[in-house]
Amino acid sequence: MKRSLTAREWILLAVLAVVALVSAYVTLFYLPTTARREAALQETQLCRTQIESALLRVEEKRGMERELAEIFARDPDPLSLAPYDNLHPVMMELHHILDGTVDYSLSFGSVDAEESIVRRSISLNFTSGSYQGARDVLWQLHNSAYRCMLDSVSISMDQTGEGAVSVNSTIVFFEYR
Repeated sequence: MKRSLTAREWILLAVLAVVALVSAYVTLFYLPTTARREAALQETQLCRTQIESALLRVEEKRGMERELAEIFARDPDPLSLAPYDNLHPVMMELHHILDGTVDYSLSFGSVDAEESIVRRSISLNFTSGSYQGARDVLWQLHNSAYRCMLDSVSISMDQTGEGAVSVNSTIVFFEYR
C-alpha cells in the first residue's frame, strides 16, 4: 500500500513538524531558560534587599558610634553596669546620699537574675526637712554612681505644717552577671 501523499497532506505534515519543533523548543529551551531567568531576577532582588538592609544597619551603627563619641567627649567616664553582687558599694552609696535626711528605711526585694542583667529592687522610705531636700535626694539617687531606675515615687507633705516631706519609692539597681 504505497501511495504518494497529496499536497494537502504534505502541508499538514509540515505544519505538524513545525508545531512539534516549536513545542520541543518551548519545552526544552524556552521554559527552563525563563524559569532560570525569573529565579535569577528574584535572587537579584533578594540580594538588593539584603544590601539595603546591610546599608541601613551600617548607617545605624555609624549613628551609634557618633552618639558614643559624643557621650565620651562630654563625659569620658560614663556610667556602666556594675558587676553582680554589688550590694556593699550600693549600700555605701545609699548611706552617703540618705545621710542628709531626717530618717530613712530600706527594704530589699527579691533579686531578678533570670538574664544577664540582674535587677535588685529596694523599697526606700525617707523623710526630709523640706521639699527641696527631698528633691535633692531623689536627684542624687538618679545620678548615682551605679545604674538605677526610680520607680513608683510618691511624695507627701507632713500634716503638722512643719515642712517635713515623706517620700516612698522603689529604686531598682542594675548589675551585670
